[in-house]
Amino acid sequence: MSAPGPDAEPTTVREAQQMFRNFADGFSELRLYRTLALGIAADDDVARLLLAARPGQARPILLLAALHDLVLAHPELPAARWYPSVTGGPVPDGDPWPDVRDAALTHADRLRRVIATRGTQTNEANRAVHMGALVAEASTDVPDAPVVLLEMGASAGLLLELDAYRIEIGAPGTPGAAVLGDPASDLVTQGELREGSVAGLRLPRVVGRVGLDLAPVRPDDDAELRWLEACLWPDQPERLERFRAAVRHVRARPPHLVRGDMVADLGAVARRAVQDADDAAGERAHLVVLSSWALTYVRPERRADVAATLATLADDGRPVSWVTAEPLGCVPGLPELGPGAWAGEADPETVLGAHLWRDGTALPPALWGVSHPHGAWLHWHGR
Repeated sequence: MSAPGPDAEPTTVREAQQMFRNFADGFSELRLYRTLALGIAADDDVARLLLAARPGQARPILLLAALHDLVLAHPELPAARWYPSVTGGPVPDGDPWPDVRDAALTHADRLRRVIATRGTQTNEANRAVHMGALVAEASTDVPDAPVVLLEMGASAGLLLELDAYRIEIGAPGTPGAAVLGDPASDLVTQGELREGSVAGLRLPRVVGRVGLDLAPVRPDDDAELRWLEACLWPDQPERLERFRAAVRHVRARPPHLVRGDMVADLGAVARRAVQDADDAAGERAHLVVLSSWALTYVRPERRADVAATLATLADDGRPVSWVTAEPLGCVPGLPELGPGAWAGEADPETVLGAHLWRDGTALPPALWGVSHPHGAWLHWHGR
């Protein structure tokens, strides 16, 4: 039996089970989740839990995240001993499925509630690799202007703290590499530089930070932060450590997070943000809007409204930049990417683009690079 297409919804237990089989085939390097996916694929009762998901959310990772959230909240469960995120050690030898299946069936009502009300949400601090390069590049022609960062789809606002992280792009000391942000930070983000040079880039002075999200996560909301952690792979300790360090940063300096639609409410939120930043800096601030795997969740017919809104904000001559790390074809107006244009990355996962307005005029939209969705590698051309 074939699985539903990538945008289809499973309507039967068998379709849900096939989705888990396909998931296991695609994630063979993650032993814990591959084993659990195969277990769910063979178990009607556990696979049925996924059918409680809202439209558009019924994906294997949602049920796996709900299970992860369960053991993070209840580390005393026998199932928790299989999760490195709980134990701090590797996945032990043996078969985790009996313990995890028992936890799933014992706590089935809780899991159904989570699956019926949640969606998977990744707030990956390592995206500071490509976002840091984008912000620095966007500021090269206005290097002395203070910056107000506004992130679309900010979640907990972890990327709004990017200048407080140590951002290593390329191995330190190698040609073209650079360290952005705070070189002494306890949070280190790293990305392989596969092409180009970021040497000479510097992050600007940030005087304001605002996040816009339909459901922002406050830094004091332990349950919501636990859900963000549950959406990470439990056997990737470097990602978990980075997430926890980023949470410490936002708790120490909470960004201003606004609940609202990232398109409809962008103009009002941005106007308030630049007014506050101008007041704080005593001069006109450079508005830099960030979008990293957020615009892709906006209906295609609404995406062009972002640029139209920002163009209005730039009418008075304020420098405005919209820097994007989104899937290929997602951001309206960007130049097309030809096959093989980026050192063999014929089908790049994330395209790094920029819309800039200077002195009230829109500059030609530009492609500055391509990258891994979480910043693990980067091809960079810049301007």
